Amino acid sequence: MVLTLFLPARERRTAARTGPPSPMLLPGPFPAGPFQQKADWAASVKLDEATVEKNQTLAQSLDRLGVDPAQAYALIGSASEVMDMRKVRPGAELRLYREAGENRVVRFECDLGQGDCVLVLATPAGFAAARQAFPPITNLEVAEGVIRQSLWEAAVEGQGLDPEVVLSFSDIFSYDVDFFTEVRQGDAFQILFEKQYRRGEYLGPGRVLAASYTNEGRRLTAYYYANGRGEGGYYNENGQALKKMFLKSPLRYRRISSYFSRSRYHPILKIRRPHLGVDYAAPTGTPVETVGDGVVTFVGWKGGYGRFVQIKHGQGYTTSYAHLSRYAKGIKTGRRVRQGDLVGHVGASGLATGPHLDFRVKHNGHFIDPLSIKQTPAPPIKAGEKKAFLARVQEVRAVMERRLAALR
Repeated sequence: MVLTLFLPARERRTAARTGPPSPMLLPGPFPAGPFQQKADWAASVKLDEATVEKNQTLAQSLDRLGVDPAQAYALIGSASEVMDMRKVRPGAELRLYREAGENRVVRFECDLGQGDCVLVLATPAGFAAARQAFPPITNLEVAEGVIRQSLWEAAVEGQGLDPEVVLSFSDIFSYDVDFFTEVRQGDAFQILFEKQYRRGEYLGPGRVLAASYTNEGRRLTAYYYANGRGEGGYYNENGQALKKMFLKSPLRYRRISSYFSRSRYHPILKIRRPHLGVDYAAPTGTPVETVGDGVVTFVGWKGGYGRFVQIKHGQGYTTSYAHLSRYAKGIKTGRRVRQGDLVGHVGASGLATGPHLDFRVKHNGHFIDPLSIKQTPAPPIKAGEKKAFLARVQEVRAVMERRLAALR
């Protein structure tokens, strides 16, 4: 911890020669002097809080809290020894402790966010400043359930899970299951995940460490593992990667309104014509993502397809995204995209009765059913990492099973 005193220049030079101030000047979270007990200290001070507003300096924020200019100058001067206080951003939380009945500041906290805090304490020698880090504390939790209607209903409404946990869960298995079209009554899920806290406040969920999903009797498993180079991913219990060449769907929030068909009645042209893709009905503006890595080969208006994006992938595959309301920023012909990159937004441009995405796939120049693509998986766990991976799987699986048993 860095400790400095806001003293006259001559005294600061003397302190530099004689060494840093005594650690007793920072006796933990409460000031030295007469406030030796938490209860006594809390009863003897008044707390005022504020948030730094847009286009407002720290000095102006302190003035809003009623700090006189001399104390504000001393506080900022001391804090500046550990951070350039001009860089305090809007939204920073300020906590000011003053002696009850007086205006003398005894403690000042500037919470910069992300667990970064500047602390200033009043001491007999002047104000002492330190910069403190409060890393999040991680707790592990588990959940399991059986689906009656949808994953969302079972997990969020039924189990009270944070929606972000459910979205992470669906993302993990998004290469093998479309949770809007392939979920069946009786499917079951299990999740081991992190919950993060800081200074007693819940921050949100962390990473899903292990998960399983049973879909019509087919059980899928996933375990997070980071290799020796720090590269992490999800694998099944045998070390095979869950990530594949293509995502199951180009939409995160979606429902399929019509399936692949060789003969579909077109509602505008009033004729039967092949519909060689999948329509995803979704509200206008819903983000559309590329299902795989590739190069954009066409961006523009294309007749009845309206606003249209086409992407060429490896192994002879091409995907197209039609009826968009607008294109994603930076999407243009020749641009290389990565799986999950935004390419546009759902709309009803061209010949469309309502907002939806017309998603199509070609393989070697021929249209194929997007829902029947044979997926190419990412590389499995390397042989040199297999022993460590299997040990990690055994450890995480034991934690999940033990905690699930305690819930039942």
